[in-house]
Amino acid sequence: MFYIGLYYQNGWVVPPDYGEAMRWYVQAADRGNATAMNNIGVLYQHGWGAPQDYGEAMRWFRRAAERGNLTATANIGSLYRLGLGVPQDYSEAMRWYHQAADRGDAVAMTNIGILYEYGMGVPKDLSAAVAWYRRAAALGWPSAKEALARLGQ
Repeated sequence: MFYIGLYYQNGWVVPPDYGEAMRWYVQAADRGNATAMNNIGVLYQHGWGAPQDYGEAMRWFRRAAERGNLTATANIGSLYRLGLGVPQDYSEAMRWYHQAADRGDAVAMTNIGILYEYGMGVPKDLSAAVAWYRRAAALGWPSAKEALARLGQ
């Protein structure tokens, strides 16, 4: 069910259809699939296949994070960093990013780098930003590699 949802979300083999993706993800989530729960959150966050609803996105991200999904954990951090559906809170964003980064999530590592690079909720610290970007780049994350190049690293 999860993979059928993924095929519809990405338009693989079938025409893209976010509504169908949502339908299949919900069935997978009802059976405990944490990645499907995260993807439902993404659909709500962007208003794909359902009305845009950051509160509903957060609810699904939290369900997935409770089941150990690192992407959902980082996504919660991003909602706090951007103030989407919750008050903007860089400290809370950092807390969620660390939960994911400390378990190997390159996206969360990159986002911690962003917080340090721009001094969002922490003192601006390019050395710390570069260190986080390097950790993410070592895992192959393209955005971290781009950040390092932008900073001349």
